Amino acid sequence: MEGNSGGGGADRGGNDVELLCKTLQVEHKLFYFDLKENPRGRYLKISEKTSATRSTIIVPSSGISWFLDLFNYYVNSDDNDLFSKELQLDTKVFYFDIGENRRGRFLKMSSYYVRDTSRAGLLSE
Repeated sequence: MEGNSGGGGADRGGNDVELLCKTLQVEHKLFYFDLKENPRGRYLKISEKTSATRSTIIVPSSGISWFLDLFNYYVNSDDNDLFSKELQLDTKVFYFDIGENRRGRFLKMSSYYVRDTSRAGLLSE
């Protein structure tokens, strides 16, 4: 079920402006997709909320197309031999990991800040 309500919580930065907000419910989870802007630029905030937890990653505007390409790789692939990938954008590294449990396969996304920004783009294939 899809709706238009915004991202489930106030931001800590007072200068952030919401440009677009979408909500998606899948089973017992809510996903929030918020395109925002602040003095440093635009970014996509993706949040996952269950009854007990909340997880959020922030994708800078410079990497949204890379991020979507990798996400689509996992969603649209019929290959059973999918493998983990990393994407470095500015000062962040995004990890895309395939997992499996009793309910099926899933994609785990996470991000971390890095100090060495000399490399950008796809780190592993």
